[in-house]
Amino acid sequence: MTGTEGEQLRDVFSKRYWLVEALSGEPKTKPELVEELEYSRSTINRAMDELLDVRCVEPTQPAGQQFQLTVAGQAALQFHRDYRTDTKQVQSNTALLNTLPLDSLDKAFLADADVYSSVRTPDIAHQPGTELLEEASSMIGTAPVVQREYFDYLLERLRDDDFELELILESDLLEAIEQNYENEFESLIESDTIQIYVIDEPFPYALWLIEHGTCEYAGITLYENGGVNGTIVNDTASAITWAKAQYSEYRESASEL
Repeated sequence: MTGTEGEQLRDVFSKRYWLVEALSGEPKTKPELVEELEYSRSTINRAMDELLDVRCVEPTQPAGQQFQLTVAGQAALQFHRDYRTDTKQVQSNTALLNTLPLDSLDKAFLADADVYSSVRTPDIAHQPGTELLEEASSMIGTAPVVQREYFDYLLERLRDDDFELELILESDLLEAIEQNYENEFESLIESDTIQIYVIDEPFPYALWLIEHGTCEYAGITLYENGGVNGTIVNDTASAITWAKAQYSEYRESASEL
């Protein structure tokens, strides 16, 4: 499609999405569409003509009284559904996303992600990480902030010899841990299955990857004034790839404790 045709298709789908959805199942006649959608016959005619013009709808053969989506129409519908879902998710989490620095998060990580954030019940942001950690075989992650309960979670998992943990800490955070959680930190690093690295640069969020059976999950936890602001989790291949690449960059810049 040329740029002009692509623009035409977007405009038609934006205006006539309701009719495309109605035709996403079995073929239908115009009278059936009028009854189902409660639009006037003239409105149905105009909408149908526009969809025929962009070749997303075709009359059935041989009589041509019914109309159905073409293969192009089915593909465009799926893309449009994804677009509506993604934009709905962005709108629902605008406040959370706007706490991120510009260009700090790839769009591949946001597609099909689950977002955990609530002003009224802020502890829900801890839910995905703690639940995945319970049965995880390994975890790697960055840490800009530490809370006392984190040591309890990690120590419990490290008692299982099958669990491996690798963390990259901000240098300022390491100093704060040694001042405030010295005993807890010493207990943590005594494990044979943990590796700690330190980095001078600040993290925009906590980035983590968890292996859970045959599945992998990537997540970011956002903090504001030391408190958890929200968590985004994704298990798609593109999100995992991006998260691993981002973590590798941090890992190359870090030094082992």
